Amino acid sequence: MWPWESDVLRGAPEIALFLCLALGFALGRIRFGRVALGGVTGTLVVAVAAGLLSGGVVVHGQVRAIAFAVFAFTLGYTHGPAFFGAFAPRCLRYVWFTLIEVVAELAVAEPFVELQELDPGTAAGLVAGAAGGPVALGTAADTIGALDAGVVPGQATLAPAYVLSTVFALVTVVLLTTRVAPAVLRFEPRAEAEKLWRELDGEEECPPPAVLGRAHQVTTGEGRTVAQAEIAMGTRVSVERLRRNGRPVAFGPDTPLERDDEVVVVGARQDVVNAGAVVGPEVPGRRDLDLDPEVADVMLGNRPPATVRDLRTELPGQDVQDLHVCEVTRAGLRLPVRPGTPLAPGDVVRVTGLKRDVDRATAWLGARVDAGRRADVVYLAAGLFAGLVAGVVGGITVSVGCLLAGLLFGRVRAGRASFGQYDAGAAKVVGEVSLAVFAAALGLSAGPGAVELVGRHGWRLAVAAVVVAAVPLVISLAVAAKVMLLPPPLVLGAVTGQQGLRPPLAAVRHVSGNGTPLLAYTAVHALAGVVLALLGPAIVGLTRWLT
Repeated sequence: MWPWESDVLRGAPEIALFLCLALGFALGRIRFGRVALGGVTGTLVVAVAAGLLSGGVVVHGQVRAIAFAVFAFTLGYTHGPAFFGAFAPRCLRYVWFTLIEVVAELAVAEPFVELQELDPGTAAGLVAGAAGGPVALGTAADTIGALDAGVVPGQATLAPAYVLSTVFALVTVVLLTTRVAPAVLRFEPRAEAEKLWRELDGEEECPPPAVLGRAHQVTTGEGRTVAQAEIAMGTRVSVERLRRNGRPVAFGPDTPLERDDEVVVVGARQDVVNAGAVVGPEVPGRRDLDLDPEVADVMLGNRPPATVRDLRTELPGQDVQDLHVCEVTRAGLRLPVRPGTPLAPGDVVRVTGLKRDVDRATAWLGARVDAGRRADVVYLAAGLFAGLVAGVVGGITVSVGCLLAGLLFGRVRAGRASFGQYDAGAAKVVGEVSLAVFAAALGLSAGPGAVELVGRHGWRLAVAAVVVAAVPLVISLAVAAKVMLLPPPLVLGAVTGQQGLRPPLAAVRHVSGNGTPLLAYTAVHALAGVVLALLGPAIVGLTRWLT
């Protein structure tokens, strides 16, 4: 890098920061086979390189602290409902599964820390990268920064160690989950995923509505009241609109029908065909009488139906004609929509049907999500404030305080869509960008430490990254397949859920051919996000104790 460029970057770190974001997210889009680094890891790679070439760029520590606090709170907020839902009896096994993996990470890392005499920064970067946990990287940085001055230099090797470890660990995890595990456990991922798909009572996703609305001209129905006409047509048919002399007319059950009235008859497809004999002939082409289906996103309350099937069959009231579930979203991820798909508090379900049916279903299921409101800044800022205060006065790091506050505020908000809105798309952007800003700030200042890291440890750190990533994953595969007896797609979903980064999930979904691995991924990933936050301070403490 030319001297003037280095001077510009060091003199205006904000330029370096956003340059790393732009180049890092571009690098993160490039696919190497089935693996892409992603925007955050790409940003960290570029930042370390820029810091190395420029001799180090110092970004104010508060920029890094605020960015990671926002990320930690967002992570906790979006995963709060799924995290607490994992402690339900039917999901409790995933709690032990996640803890086993984290204990294995520490146990496997311990001999490398001791034999190679790793400093806290290198050890934390190694373990955080092997676990795919950027949240562990942040909490480790907070912990190292809070230690005495003699240990603080570990910050210089934290980011380079994480980059090196992440690259080798990502390749290892993808190969183990997509190639090695299916071969050793003797299953074909796509065939097993299709089998589980059928076991969930597979049917067409978001099927065409079985509810029809047809306009009819009253002839044979003359003299009957609306209620009498509905009874004659069947219990699943109703009159929704009435026009008389070309004008809409308010009506009730006792309103008599007159000749040449036009009515809209709505009901199940197989029942509406009887309307012509009861009311009169169908009137084609009357767009002014059409009934468009209502679509709503509903956040499920604290006691949701157990499955999609239960949602459609347990709705109270006989007058709910037909309700269709088009989408189920958990922690920003779309689950496969099948009758057997399990539901949990805080899930966002997209339903469609007649407006009256959707309104009644919304009142019973939880609360309607206001699509026009992306974020309740008052509630979110209050949560961040609480997390920061907890970190300052509670004897924990600020990042852990914000993570715990996010979990709590996200759990309180679950099922109460009237406040605390944090649109999934907005949360994804805020979380990813804030984490990338943290990574850029850390990498820019730590660039020169990469030379020291490679000179001291070299290839041995790469070997350590592969082993620390592979051994716990193999243990997890064995536990999921042989102890928990999960179906193969859920085995793959569970072990990739332990990773804090998304590329392994994308690879598993590709070989599976559908979204069934997500049924286990979401529960484990929500737990891992919290447990990996504790992994950072744990590995720093272990390193200090060993060295």
